[in-house]
Amino acid sequence: MARYTLHGSPHSLPTYKVALMLRMSGQPFSFRYVSFQKGMHRRPEFQALSRWGQVPVLVENERVYVQSAAIVEHLSEVLDRFKGPDSTARQTAREWIFWDVDALFPAVFGCYSAELDRKKLLPLNIDPVIVAYRRRGAETALSSLEARLGAGAFLCAAVPTIADVFCLGDIAFAQVCGFDLDRWPKLADWTRRLKALPGFVEPFDLLAMRDAELSLERKVTRTARTAATRHFSPFRLSSAAPGSCRSFMCSSLDALKCR
Repeated sequence: MARYTLHGSPHSLPTYKVALMLRMSGQPFSFRYVSFQKGMHRRPEFQALSRWGQVPVLVENERVYVQSAAIVEHLSEVLDRFKGPDSTARQTAREWIFWDVDALFPAVFGCYSAELDRKKLLPLNIDPVIVAYRRRGAETALSSLEARLGAGAFLCAAVPTIADVFCLGDIAFAQVCGFDLDRWPKLADWTRRLKALPGFVEPFDLLAMRDAELSLERKVTRTARTAATRHFSPFRLSSAAPGSCRSFMCSSLDALKCR
């Protein structure tokens, strides 16, 4: 049986997508937290795993996989989960994933960065005009998803595929950013259906800022929930030399923004 180790950060949307795919596929895995504030993504041992210095990185036994879309598609094949019933559905799922990487993920990631800045947990100093632009971009992507959700329960078939799992990861973070999905009724219904499936866990209940062994029996304890409500706190920056905050900020966001 394959053993999986996921390297990443709870603040990384792509890391969450891979963790969610593993969890909803019923696959236990180890999580190794990559702290950007400590510069772990720049250490030689991590650079040896991740050729672009980004998260997530998935180690399957001795084989290393990078880029969340490629990882999720690989997991679908080897675990035989969320593949789609036929070649048409599988091709459609692949197209949805590419759309997500191009349109939905960047928009939601931009809003999440703005949320960190708004809460003064990462000193990005984003201009309000840029914040409004990013939210409009996210609303456009959400509206596009709403318009293409047909009468079926899921995106590509009568059963969920990797397209549903992958897009759900960004939708969960959109809700973290305060987007009210009731503005998009079909999207809200689709999200509720997916969240009702076995294995779904909200972003900061699934991954924390520490190494962990995630089994199928893992439950969210009161302590874990309390920690989840403070999920921004590890990004607080202590006093540092002039200019160091901006250097950390840029390198961290670049590493988090993995496709």
